Order: sequence, then C-alpha cells, then structure tokens
Amino acid sequence: MNTRFTDGQIQTARLMLDFLRRGQAEQAVPALRSMQAELYASIPDKQRQSRGITWVLQQISSLLVVVCDRNLETIRSAGLSLYSQLAQDDLLIGVPVFLMAEYGKHHPEEIYAFFEGAAGSQNWVVREFAAAGFHKVIAAQREQVQFFLKRCASSSDPNVRRFSSETLRPVTDLRWINQQPEYSLTVLSLLFKESHPYPRTSVGNNLSDLSRRQPELVFSLVEQLVALEDENSTWIAHRACRNLVKSYPERVLDLLGVDEYHYKDRHYFRDRQVK
Repeated sequence: MNTRFTDGQIQTARLMLDFLRRGQAEQAVPALRSMQAELYASIPDKQRQSRGITWVLQQISSLLVVVCDRNLETIRSAGLSLYSQLAQDDLLIGVPVFLMAEYGKHHPEEIYAFFEGAAGSQNWVVREFAAAGFHKVIAAQREQVQFFLKRCASSSDPNVRRFSSETLRPVTDLRWINQQPEYSLTVLSLLFKESHPYPRTSVGNNLSDLSRRQPELVFSLVEQLVALEDENSTWIAHRACRNLVKSYPERVLDLLGVDEYHYKDRHYFRDRQVK
C-alpha cells in the first residue's frame, strides 16, 4: 500500500469502494468529501501554490485505484457511479473524471464518449477536469488518441473544440510536446481560424506556452497565422506572442504589423516599453 496515505485514509477509501460496489454511491460521497477536506487541510502553507484542489482530487483517485487493486473494470465502475451521483458543479467530480482517465490509459477507445460528454459540459468545473484528466490518456496512448483529438477539434460544440486544445497544453504529463510539437500542432492547426472566443483563446495560450521552449517555431507559426489575413488567425497570433514579447518586443511588433502590444498590465510600444 502506498505510504503517502494514512491508515485512516486507506480505510476511508475502502469504505467508499464498498459503497460503490453495492450500488450505494450516495453513501460514498460524504466519506469522499471528508477525505478531500482532510487532505486539503494537510497541505503545508508553502505548498498551497503548487498543491490545490486538483492535486487533492488526483491523490484521492490514486488511492482509490490502489484499493481497487488496480482492477480496471472496478476502476471504471467506481468512476461512472461517482460521476452519476455528483452534481456537475461539485468540485469532487474531478475524482471520477480522473478514475475514468486511469481506465482510459489502458482502454482509450472506451472512454472517448465519456470525455467528449464531459468536455461539452455546461459547467466549467467538469470541462477543466476533463482536460486535465485526459492529459494522462494522451501520455499513455498518444498515437491512438490523436484522431479523437482531431475529431474534437472539428466538433460543432465550441466547448469540445476548446477541449482539444486545452488538453494538449505542454504541461505536467505532456512536457514532451515541447520536444515533439508536431503532435499537438496537427490538432491545433485545425483551429487556426477559430471564430469562437473560448477555444480561440485556448489555442493562443497553447502556442504561448510552447513558445517558452520553441520560440523560433512559434515565431514561424505567428508569421503563418498573420499571412492568412483572417481576423481570428490574427487574434491567435497576437495571443501566441504574450511570452515572446517580453524578450523580443520589436520583433513581435514587426511580425504583427503593429506599433504597440498590450497584455494585462504589460504594455509595449515601438519606441519604448512600459511594464
């Protein structure tokens, strides 16, 4: 058993699993909520920035995977039971989403419908956990899931299109994208003329993240986006430069064909900079 967890937490997880196995998901929720509060309260003050609610819920899902003896069907059943029991705006819903991601690491084709539904949720909580959870599926099954992400990028639902970009941000489990950017760009390129602000912002943010490790590649992409002479592509190009402009302000201004660049409280001008 994983020594990161106390005996009490392990017992609570086993109790939750017993309820779920008996089809009593409603009785598992209070125990789940109690564990979430306990784990969150135990985070040292110095680690509050790096360890928040998402970290807590990932820890709980990891513990449930262990007490399930890593039996994939048990993990899937527990995830679906909890997901159907929790309200969409309940932060605890991250636990079943992460359980379904664990199952999807081994059987990706069986969780596409679940994640497409979660990605299209009207509640932002579910959408954020869907994107974070699917990171693990991509990391484990990158070749198999790429077509699914392309399908999501072509969805009629802007929430699902946004998922295809957001879950490919080169962070945590997907830092390898910084060295293999063609993987994500195959999907992102389908959104380079995105007109809806929700997925469009995610695409710009994604490219901005990538620019931290691949500045020349992103400069090249910005040039291509501007050349499309499409207002949405131009917007994405501008957003993609929000990190590049810190080190290369004149180059960014020249590439975008503008005399000033503004992002939050940072302001850059052709002849001077105000930060």
